[in-house]
Amino acid sequence: MIKYLLPAILWMVLITGLSVMSAPALPKTPFFAPDKLAHATIYAVFTWLILFGLQRRKRAKLSRRQIIISVVFAAFYGILMEFVQFAFVPGRYYEYGDMVANTLGALLGLSLFIPLLRRKGRLKPEF
Repeated sequence: MIKYLLPAILWMVLITGLSVMSAPALPKTPFFAPDKLAHATIYAVFTWLILFGLQRRKRAKLSRRQIIISVVFAAFYGILMEFVQFAFVPGRYYEYGDMVANTLGALLGLSLFIPLLRRKGRLKPEF
């Protein structure tokens, strides 16, 4: 199972590395700043890689539960990384806007993956 999720795991390691890097104190940015797009993109890719790995591993239809757990995991990880930055990384702080962007990115990853599952017939009818 790990081999199918390896790309998602490596992406998570990259996210963690970027999140815990020390950075000079930056001014708080507006809610819709360009960095929010970067956050959303990073977590969209993360969700997509998780779903892709699960789909490859199972070679069966993904259930609604698997999909929801994957998206919630990615969103929760994004929120957790914001708190980790604040608590453990000097010069970094958390922003609610980043948390929202991470969560929206996870949902975007799902919305990009659902058509692929439907096309391959790997989505259970309940979804």
